[in-house]
Amino acid sequence: MFCIITQPPEARDIKLWPAQPLTFMKSLQDYSDELKKFAHSIATIIGKILNIEPQLMGDNYAVQALRMNYYPPCPSIPEKVLGFSPHSDGSFFTILTEVNSVKGLQIRRHGAWIPVNPQPKSLLVNVGDFLEIMTNGKYKSIEHRVTINSHMERLSISAFNNPKIDGVVSPVLGSNEKTLYKTVGVADYLKHNLSNKLDGKRALDYAKVS
Repeated sequence: MFCIITQPPEARDIKLWPAQPLTFMKSLQDYSDELKKFAHSIATIIGKILNIEPQLMGDNYAVQALRMNYYPPCPSIPEKVLGFSPHSDGSFFTILTEVNSVKGLQIRRHGAWIPVNPQPKSLLVNVGDFLEIMTNGKYKSIEHRVTINSHMERLSISAFNNPKIDGVVSPVLGSNEKTLYKTVGVADYLKHNLSNKLDGKRALDYAKVS
């Protein structure tokens, strides 16, 4: 995998970006800018549904990190190999491009793993932990994993849309609504998330009210 921060533009460390191919930098910048517009549309719709102020929504997806993933084929025992262990994303939401439309992504629903069939020319949006916290559980972050294909490589690009690292995320409550999640510092939550082995949605327990 290869991961770089792409938004906001002033956060880009261009010296870490590959110089080859020559089209890489321009292509990635254009792609990142279009994803930013798409993220704004998603957040605007969610905000209207939940009656949350646009500014509050905007603070939660201000940072974009792109991770390019390569999963080689495993012809021997693909059923015993995972590309990614079960987890939920420590993001506000994640926009996924399945580049070559090879199956591998699975989501957990009612205790079963459900394969997600790739849709060419489509983007897939995963709800992340910060969105679950902010909506007080109305939107649930999705537990997912990636399996390996026995014959074909899989390529994907994940765009993690996050709050600023020095920010906080608090649940937005309706009238007489019980608080299910604590206010969390973004840096503290991500540090907690990264320090734990990928294990389903257990990282989110850190933010839940006892």
